Amino acid sequence: MKALCLLHYPHGTPQPGDFALRELPDPVPGTGEALVQVTHLSMDPLPRLRMQEHSPVGPAMRIGAPVEGRGVGRVLQSNDPGLAPGDMVVGELGWQSLSVVPTARLVRVEGGRPEDHLNALGATGLAAWFVVDRLAPRDGESLLVAPAAGAVGSLVCQMAQACAPGVKVSGTAVGTRQAAFLETLGVRPLRPEADWPGTVGIDLFVDGVGGALHERMFAHLNPRARVLLLGFVSAYGDDAPPQYGNAAAILMKRARVEGFLLSDHMDRAEEARTGIARWLADGTLRPAETVHRGLASAATAFAGLFADSPPGKQIVELEDAG
Repeated sequence: MKALCLLHYPHGTPQPGDFALRELPDPVPGTGEALVQVTHLSMDPLPRLRMQEHSPVGPAMRIGAPVEGRGVGRVLQSNDPGLAPGDMVVGELGWQSLSVVPTARLVRVEGGRPEDHLNALGATGLAAWFVVDRLAPRDGESLLVAPAAGAVGSLVCQMAQACAPGVKVSGTAVGTRQAAFLETLGVRPLRPEADWPGTVGIDLFVDGVGGALHERMFAHLNPRARVLLLGFVSAYGDDAPPQYGNAAAILMKRARVEGFLLSDHMDRAEEARTGIARWLADGTLRPAETVHRGLASAATAFAGLFADSPPGKQIVELEDAG
């Protein structure tokens, strides 16, 4: 099988040279496992945190081993009666053409394109759905999404507008390509290094950036603002802990600040998928995605997540996806 392996831990922003394409022996499934032909990979920023010796979010990825990550694939062989050859599944398949995974860690999916199950109908869409559900935007409120042009952020912007057509949405964008994309969604683009424009404060803040942006935007919170912390991508390339501060603004504005983890909401996943599917069908939701071709392209696609990447979800289609 082919695998894209972690050559060494990245220093700062990941680079394509941090990974190497290798030929490895084909894996063999054991009891309760399935052999999966990987067809599509999801490019997500969170695995960057595990690409360091002291990972803050679980065990560090092993140097020389295939990069771990979420994907969609087709079952080739199953040692569990609950899955059959030909079934399409989603799970932590890794950046490799063949993967052996315990069947308990796989979710069978039906209908739609494989890409949909890594984007709007997958963890990306579910995260956006529950972020908006938790914030409960109302007409007339101002919402800031950071980052806004990526996979989760762009769906949050659209879902918030669907739930409250009168909400005023702003979002951070890197470069002119992302800014132009946000404008097509009716979102006011904001450069990450800029200050909050105008005199209207922030009622709702979806913060996946942290760091200096977090500090600047907290100074512009309205009284009783509602904030969800999704991550701290500004520090994903650092060994230092993430920076979330400005407690004085929380106190003086009586803001509600919460951390968000998708795992806390998975008991309502089917409810969310039903709603998302309805929005996809009637055109309310327009997921953006870029599909990169070939396993080797995952190195460049992943590195691009931390730079001026194309808008929306980044997906890698393997050579033998058909």
